Amino acid sequence: MRLCRPSAPRPSPLDIFISPTSYRQSVDPFTFALLAFLLFGVSFIYSNLGLGGGLLYVPILLSLVTPEKLIAVPLSLTFTTATGIASFYNHYRRGFVDVKLGSILIIGALAGTVFGVFFNIGSTKEQFIIFFVAILCIFGAQMIVSLYRSPHLIDNDDASKMTKARLGTATTGEVGAGFLSGALGIGGGLVNVPIIVSILGRATRKAIGTSALLIIPTSLLSFSIYAVIEPADYSLFWIVPVLAPLVFIGAFVGSRWGLAKLKTRTVSLIFILMLFVAAAKLVWDVI
Repeated sequence: MRLCRPSAPRPSPLDIFISPTSYRQSVDPFTFALLAFLLFGVSFIYSNLGLGGGLLYVPILLSLVTPEKLIAVPLSLTFTTATGIASFYNHYRRGFVDVKLGSILIIGALAGTVFGVFFNIGSTKEQFIIFFVAILCIFGAQMIVSLYRSPHLIDNDDASKMTKARLGTATTGEVGAGFLSGALGIGGGLVNVPIIVSILGRATRKAIGTSALLIIPTSLLSFSIYAVIEPADYSLFWIVPVLAPLVFIGAFVGSRWGLAKLKTRTVSLIFILMLFVAAAKLVWDVI
């Protein structure tokens, strides 16, 4: 199941604006329904974890929409942005976003985004994946240790960790989160949340909300660079205005439900599980 590939030359955004039906690729109704269902489900779940959902959006798009990563990644970034906005809004209303901290960390994330995009365009990613898997496992193990040694910290900030040295380390680490956003079409929450929890000692819920804030500008910047440097097949982008609202609704409802129903410890355990699932998936991709 996949959208039909066009035989005509790649259209520009102006071509599609002037004659949208001429350049819009048709889609099998069943495939479109499956795509919508999967995107909604991913946004519902991932909005509770401080993740944009790109880790699953990209494979879904590659399977159902296009085999080309330079099309799937920008498409994923649009849905990641929608997920981040909805999650940020709900967490902010509950006081689970550290805007001041986010405004500092975003410096590193945006810098890494630029490198990530160019890396994806011109390089392979095997060596980076090995490094990334190691980082995920280290952060996951550290979060497990923290969860069981200091269970009270998942609901409370550890003020002793909010030092200038640690903040500098965290901002530098955010370069990696931005890199992932640009290179793989994900929001970067897999790095954001462990950094904010483990290095800066913020409560898990606050780390998740702050991560959602960071996802929005990094995803938007990544998409913008792709649009300028490596224009995608715009005939596929009609699915964005159609499905992005559905993704937003899924993330909005999901994060609101999670904040009301899920215990912080449960969210922490789910996030740790996702770290190792992500690591396993990346290893599988290399193999």
